[in-house]
Amino acid sequence: MNPSGRRFLLIFSVCAAWTLISLAPIYKYLTHGKATAAVLLGILFISLGMHWLDRLNRQQRQISAGWLLFLFLILTAAFAALYPISLKHTLNTGSDREDALRIELNAVHHHQYPYDARTFLGNPPTPLPGAMLLTAPFFALGHIAWQNFLWLALFFVFTIRFFRHRATALFFLAVFLLLAPANLSDFTSGGDYLANFFYLAIAVALFIRSLNRAFYACIPAALFLGVTLSSRIIYAIILIPLLALTLQRTSRSRTIALFVIVLIAATAVTLPVFAPHAFTNLLQQLDQNARKLRYIPTALHPRWTLPLLAVIVACTTFFVRMDLPRLFLTFSVTSFVMLAPFVVTFALHSERLRYNFSYLSVCTLSFSLWALSQYERIAKQATSASDGRWMNVSHEQESA
Repeated sequence: MNPSGRRFLLIFSVCAAWTLISLAPIYKYLTHGKATAAVLLGILFISLGMHWLDRLNRQQRQISAGWLLFLFLILTAAFAALYPISLKHTLNTGSDREDALRIELNAVHHHQYPYDARTFLGNPPTPLPGAMLLTAPFFALGHIAWQNFLWLALFFVFTIRFFRHRATALFFLAVFLLLAPANLSDFTSGGDYLANFFYLAIAVALFIRSLNRAFYACIPAALFLGVTLSSRIIYAIILIPLLALTLQRTSRSRTIALFVIVLIAATAVTLPVFAPHAFTNLLQQLDQNARKLRYIPTALHPRWTLPLLAVIVACTTFFVRMDLPRLFLTFSVTSFVMLAPFVVTFALHSERLRYNFSYLSVCTLSFSLWALSQYERIAKQATSASDGRWMNVSHEQESA
């Protein structure tokens, strides 16, 4: 496919990713006419923004880091304004994700089993022990929601290192954090759903970066990755493409040693919380997610078929050359396979559950990291081709 066609498909895919997680909350709070206008304006903004981004990246110019700091301050101001409102639950019932972490850590503090309690919405808490461990310092300070600032700041650093150009990082963060209502709501309500993805992405990047160093330098990255994997069960699927990438970057023996460390760290964090019957209690806790599949026909056996399909998709990475963007693409597809069926069936069967598309945030964030990295690559190839033509013309003029 020619560069223009690829560029159009990438613009379309980024617009579709933003629409997927933004459509429901926009239509929830606006009339149909205003909501349609808002969605169309959002798509227009993204399309024009990516066109401007392509022109800027072809010039090989780096924007000032002050723009990223400005965006971070805007998100901080949004948190300061909206977080107190979210605690009052005046606009709606609100999110109980922060409350889930609070009751879990409070139970652990009092030497009780953390998964017996219920949130203020009556839901069982779902964050796994890794999320509890990473949140514990902020619980000790009395403000769990403050963890979002730490992981947001580190995720800003991650995106700057991930993309070639700061402008791409700024565009990605602005579109999918500030201008995506579902993600902004999770951040400003103190929820940990985005934070889970932030520290997982950082951990994976650190792990891959450490592969070029001595083995002892890889151990902290492997330990941190193990802890982050214990935050939510869905992140376990990322181990398959990560294994494929690691095998391509280093020896088999070193890969085995590193993954043993990752699994030991995840196990050491997870199982003690579920003691004395660790595996039984862990399976019972994970079975709570099965309730989300209740609208899918039981004849399809979604509890087994969806994870199996995701594993099959993930295993294709052993047959292609892997890098970090492709790893995020694989994770976006596999997580979409597991999350989209229950999200869609919720929307079809229940008016109250129609706005759960925010569960797909991890899919769209992962996908957009890959899509915008490819968009940068097209600009780089176009610049290289232009420079090559200019050099050829110069040589021809000199020969003449």
